[in-house]
Amino acid sequence: MERLERLVNLVAALIDTPRPLSRAEIGARIDGYSSDPDAFRRNFERDKDLLRQMGFPVVTEIPEGGSSEDAGYRIPRELYELPDPGLDEAELAALRLAASAVQMEGEWTDALVLALRKLGGGAAGGSERAAAAAAVPAEEAAAAAFAAVGERRRIHFAYRGEERTVDPWRLSFHRGHWYLAGFDHGRGEERLFRLDRVEGALAASGLPGAFDRPTVAQAAPPPPWRMGDDDEIPARLWVDADQALWARQALGPGTVREERADGSVVFEVPITSVPAFRSFVLGYLDHAEVLGPPALREDIASWLGALA
Repeated sequence: MERLERLVNLVAALIDTPRPLSRAEIGARIDGYSSDPDAFRRNFERDKDLLRQMGFPVVTEIPEGGSSEDAGYRIPRELYELPDPGLDEAELAALRLAASAVQMEGEWTDALVLALRKLGGGAAGGSERAAAAAAVPAEEAAAAAFAAVGERRRIHFAYRGEERTVDPWRLSFHRGHWYLAGFDHGRGEERLFRLDRVEGALAASGLPGAFDRPTVAQAAPPPPWRMGDDDEIPARLWVDADQALWARQALGPGTVREERADGSVVFEVPITSVPAFRSFVLGYLDHAEVLGPPALREDIASWLGALA
């Protein structure tokens, strides 16, 4: 409780201040910090990082000509307070229903439900809640990504042994895992990351509003063959006339590359999960054939041979 009270008092002080507060001023105003300078610095840095992970935009401001030792801290109201999105009563009721049907699990729950609280969707928890219909794990990386998506702040993390710099666009939850979609500056394109595979901490940098999200965002999670973290492969798939319509609906009209006279269709499908794509193709039995690239065709042929 001592730390909780200290965090509440710290948030109140940083929101109400008309100017940045120095570390010395924070130590003098907020009860619960140690009088030892080193212990105070460690505790304050941990508190500051936790508040940022929970979605509080704690900004650091250094006076002109000053150094990091002269830094001050505050929470600008214009960055923290959520503008009225204009939801009507029916939309608010749907939001409250969604909040009551899903139970966030884990110590990072507060960060993941902060937006619902601001929107009037209700807190995830409390005696008034009905039994949850689904339990969703809350992870440290998901909490940090959730805050970064909301604030449009660039994030940095290690993934598959590489340092990534990403503009986070949206989060999705699929089959027990959180996924982050965004623009990967190193690859120069949109990429999808499974957050439990992030190596180490996920850190945000820069000011909020650092990038613009696409005007047309994908509302649903990507298909399974797009939910891997392999390098993207342009798979060419032939489907006969009997199943071409179903394949077109599943893959999307933008993947059609050739419509043949016999009614069959050739698709080009960008995939990042070969196992998921193999399972999809197998569902068509002898109505479909992988045409390329050669390495993918050989991989699927070997896999089918092993099954046989």
